Amino acid sequence: MKEQEKTIHAEIKKVKEVLNQDLQIPDYQRPYRWTEKNVFQLLEDIYGSWKQVKSAYRIGSVILYNDIKKPESGFQIIDGQQRITTLILILRQLESPQAIKLSEKLKFNHSDSENCIRRNNEYITYWLAENVAQEKADFLNYIHKFCEFVEVRVTNLSEAFQMFDSQNSRGKSLEAYNLLKAYHIRAMEEEQAPEIAKMNSDRKWENATRFVVNPLNANEHPQDILRQLFNEQLYRTRIWSKKQAAYPFHKNTIDEFKGHTLKSNEEMEFPFYNSHLLHSVALNYFNNLQVQVKGMKSRFNQKQMSNINDFVTINQPILNGTSFFDYIESYVEIYKQLFIIKDDSFLKEFKTFYEDHCHYPKSYRAGDQYLRELYKSLIMLLFDKYGEKGVNKFYKELYAVVYRLRLEKQQVKYSAVAKYPSEIEIFAIIEQSKNYFDLRAISELAKKEIICTKVEEVIIRFFLDFGVNIQEGKSDIKISEFKKEV
Repeated sequence: MKEQEKTIHAEIKKVKEVLNQDLQIPDYQRPYRWTEKNVFQLLEDIYGSWKQVKSAYRIGSVILYNDIKKPESGFQIIDGQQRITTLILILRQLESPQAIKLSEKLKFNHSDSENCIRRNNEYITYWLAENVAQEKADFLNYIHKFCEFVEVRVTNLSEAFQMFDSQNSRGKSLEAYNLLKAYHIRAMEEEQAPEIAKMNSDRKWENATRFVVNPLNANEHPQDILRQLFNEQLYRTRIWSKKQAAYPFHKNTIDEFKGHTLKSNEEMEFPFYNSHLLHSVALNYFNNLQVQVKGMKSRFNQKQMSNINDFVTINQPILNGTSFFDYIESYVEIYKQLFIIKDDSFLKEFKTFYEDHCHYPKSYRAGDQYLRELYKSLIMLLFDKYGEKGVNKFYKELYAVVYRLRLEKQQVKYSAVAKYPSEIEIFAIIEQSKNYFDLRAISELAKKEIICTKVEEVIIRFFLDFGVNIQEGKSDIKISEFKKEV
């Protein structure tokens, strides 16, 4: 292959050489989030190599993308941002001209990045003063001339992201869902989405990883709603709906959220993709009009949610790029409305029931948490199909289907909860139903007799009040004592 035809070029470069380039952080990059522990480890590794007089210390690899059509755009950091940013912070304090110049030019698009930079900068000041106070020039010289990267330079953005996926699918640096972010940003490139759309998708994605109800409350711990959804309510629901056992979401199962990319001015590969195209065209049309479609049924009785797309469904085929981010944004908001935000105007009875019956005194146990996530997934699928009215009609039945396991089993194991919904086909019942009559099987499952081998007062009281017959499965269990109080 001729040199000019190569789209990937790799070589070992000294830190000084890498930083002496026009590096840029693309808008879609995740925030800089290295902790003091990460910084400490990097400093200690370099320091140890320096003191042992090693001729070279390999920091890692960096993937850079250079658009050959716009060479003036510099080199975008596709992978390696965390290490490069940390090195710049270290070298800036060691008065490296390259680091000072680069730090003044690089733009970070997230407040999280700025906070981590400020915090890590303080730690680096402390570490350098404690360890190399009198040898800063020598330490700088070692990092510049003896520390090195494997620099992979790519001129094809699609290949850059494929390498990024490959690198991180083997490592431990990224949550599995963040590999999906990179994949679908790449799809937005292929569908020629404008830069502002990619930036907005990235911003909303990152906000969902650190959600707080009240931003003014400094004591509120941020919630990673994306991790929650991908680990539970989206991934496992899609698997259970196929009547399969649903085990944990991880890097080897992310293909569940990779679908078809609709490329502009390109014919569909197979006829069955035509429906995807129709869905996308209709969605874009109505979104651009910003009007309510006549006859469309909202999931909410009163709320008007601009960031929930009424056309998405949990089990829909995945369309890559913009449609995927729209899908995720919708379910992030639905999850918040169902399980986080307190609002008396929305599903008040269900929310009170959920707090009382899913957060009882011993609900911190692993088995109880497995059951709670299963219940939440069922509620979310039911809301997806039938809205508020459906949840109000069946939330107790679904609770009875799930929480009978707490009374029937001495120990609720993850594997049992993973298989249970596929065995009774509860998700498929909801997903394939066309009306409430089709859901009658849920009521039949909910009313089945229970052989009780484990006492949990809140749950026993619920079943007795719900009219379910409970048999004593062990001699030391006395259901009659609870019957007197009901």
